[in-house]
Amino acid sequence: MTVVAADLGRHPDLPATSVDPRSTRTVGWFGATALLPMVAAHVVGASVVDPVLDPISWYAFVPGGGELILAGGVILAVLGLILTVRMYRTGLAVGAVPAFAMIVFAIAMVLVGAFPTDPPGTPASLSAVIHRVSAATAFCVLPLVGLSLERSIQRPRSSLPRGLRSAARALGIVVVAFLVVHLSLVFFADSGILAFGLIERIGFVVMIAYLFLLAATIDREGSMAPDEAVTGVWHEVTEARATGSAGHDAVSAGEPALALSGSRSADPVG
Repeated sequence: MTVVAADLGRHPDLPATSVDPRSTRTVGWFGATALLPMVAAHVVGASVVDPVLDPISWYAFVPGGGELILAGGVILAVLGLILTVRMYRTGLAVGAVPAFAMIVFAIAMVLVGAFPTDPPGTPASLSAVIHRVSAATAFCVLPLVGLSLERSIQRPRSSLPRGLRSAARALGIVVVAFLVVHLSLVFFADSGILAFGLIERIGFVVMIAYLFLLAATIDREGSMAPDEAVTGVWHEVTEARATGSAGHDAVSAGEPALALSGSRSADPVG
């Protein structure tokens, strides 16, 4: 163990522990996959739905559009559950709030596609109410995940938790705008207000970006940092040296001859 300590003294530059962007890659793949049906819906309904004026839910009136919306929602729901498992596995998530919020988000994303809204100019049906409430709920609970995660990180290794908190607040502003749009949608479904389509699409992009930030926080804060790896090694070496010194002193007190022999064996050879 003395040799190990001396060797560490000669080579303080231990290999750094790299951060594995596993969760970030997962969001990248799932996010791109979720965008595919959304892009396909825009292409299929290009002659029917105005992407600036009309909400995304109106693609359900295009042949195959409802299935595309459901596919995108299911993909994002699965992504949310995967991130939840990794949050708890890395020890970053504490308590039931992150899991509850993300599970509600996943269920809401599925319900958005499973219950289509009503055609413009028609009274709101139960399906439309479920659709709109689910969409609003998905945006409302997502900031809770980031805020809860940021609060549980006592010793942040990067600025990502602080950024996650700021992004959660920004997403909250988008939620307010989203709710205003959907409340307006109930009463002015065929008014052609600009915010109908524009804010929904911006909100969808913000949601993906927020999931990216959440994944990056899990990757960075949930893995062992290089300085912590070095600290851990030195801590073990220090304890071992202290234990060795205590044992060596005990031997010295009881058997002088062995102490002399031990002292010589620690000297460099040659």
